[in-house]
Amino acid sequence: MGLINSLLTIFILIIVVVLLYPYILQALSSLPSANQSGLQLTNYAQPPTYAPSNATVAYALQLINNDRNAFGVANVTVSNITSAQQHADSMLRYGYFSHWDIYGMKPYMRYTLVGGRGAVDENIGYVYRSNGINVTQTLQQIEHNFVYNDAKCCNNGHRDNILDPMHTQVSIGIAYNATTLYFVEDFINNYINWQSGTPAVTQNADVSLSGVLAPGYNISSVEIVYDTPVRNLTTAQLARSPYNSSYSFGQTVGGVGYSQNGRVFYYQNLTTINATVYSIQANRFDIRFGLSGLIHTYGAGEYTVVVWLAGSSKSSSFVGSTYTVFVNGNGQAYVPSSV
Repeated sequence: MGLINSLLTIFILIIVVVLLYPYILQALSSLPSANQSGLQLTNYAQPPTYAPSNATVAYALQLINNDRNAFGVANVTVSNITSAQQHADSMLRYGYFSHWDIYGMKPYMRYTLVGGRGAVDENIGYVYRSNGINVTQTLQQIEHNFVYNDAKCCNNGHRDNILDPMHTQVSIGIAYNATTLYFVEDFINNYINWQSGTPAVTQNADVSLSGVLAPGYNISSVEIVYDTPVRNLTTAQLARSPYNSSYSFGQTVGGVGYSQNGRVFYYQNLTTINATVYSIQANRFDIRFGLSGLIHTYGAGEYTVVVWLAGSSKSSSFVGSTYTVFVNGNGQAYVPSSV
């Protein structure tokens, strides 16, 4: 009798599973898989998030400019580029803290994808409080630590970024919930008024740069930086080296050379790309060149065009613009519209 009851129970369970299987399968398919964008299921168990108001952004800008003014540095204005807010939202949603994101992108790559055409340097900070977040106090604490308590953790990288006199704008990102706040400052050098829809790249990797420089500045060089293909990263990977520390450009692999007044300008220690057009008249410039040679050498990955500027008031050059071109396994070049 006991055996019959056991067999009957098993039979009923099989019938139930068969009947419910389509619904179970549908429910499972709605969840992200383990390798989908490197996300974990626990990332979705987040408290409600809150969007910063214009007043909150204005307060953060005031904190930044107060620090700059205290050291004799001119104000920055708020940029309409959304790179900082996008990154703050991503870190809060998926629960990580890194200059890289879950797609494996660095700040200058994300900056290109959201329409940035200047140069960007990023600060990130966060605070967790189990008893609740006071937004203005937390922003003040992070900003103060950036400027006055930065040597031990970060070799004053955050401080130097805030006080850099070459920055003209800042993209501000603030994302928070009941217990956690992320604060992102993307400082921007904006010295070029870009023309004719440039920077731009064709599918065949021909790059065009055309614009007007701010008075008193000139182009000192145009170089190409290579990063290996981006890949999805888990939150566990983002918590480990090298993703839990500062970031830098990838490998500088080439520079744009040109001929002028019978002289040939080339790079001794880099691959020289011969420009098809290299025209600079007063503060207007038009530069065109191809990346196909570098792509043949290095293959798929990210090729960032770095425009170095110099000015009469600054002895050394500085980055005036970055533009990241993505190259797939077929050698085709493109720039996605957003991340």
